[in-house]
Amino acid sequence: KTSSNDPLPFFLSTNYTFQVKLEEVEVKSGEEDEETLCSYRSKLFIYGETLLDKGTGNKTWRERGIGEARILRHREHQRIRFLMRQEKTMKVIANHALDPRIKLEPNAGSDRSRVWSAYDFAEGELEEKVFALSVANSDIATEFKDTYEKYQKVFFLSDVIVQNAS
Repeated sequence: KTSSNDPLPFFLSTNYTFQVKLEEVEVKSGEEDEETLCSYRSKLFIYGETLLDKGTGNKTWRERGIGEARILRHREHQRIRFLMRQEKTMKVIANHALDPRIKLEPNAGSDRSRVWSAYDFAEGELEEKVFALSVANSDIATEFKDTYEKYQKVFFLSDVIVQNAS
């Protein structure tokens, strides 16, 4: 029982009943029908103009976010894509198909990162972007590149099979 001299605020007392009841809501991420083929904890950078530099042609690398870079395969139609979400907010920061024309290159300044260009759909519309993915060490960077290229071949073969079937 609390008294008027009690230093605890009223909402910490045992008699308080909450006025708002929150219902649990099911949130769909769009990944329910996909399986994760591989996942790498990493930091993603994007190359381009900042809002302040729009139209000047002055491009720089800027951090897009930290999270799990994943390669996913859809269980039904077997399409393979690269997806990365920002760690805390779960905002999509990279989302593109593993097109066989994409070439992963080592970054000039670091053996722990890989650079590539792709048509990305992270912001709701398809636009070409240049990415750099930085991982913990060079061994993981090499493993990421090998895995990415392996699934690019799988994507290409499954796409050829689908086209030939139609």
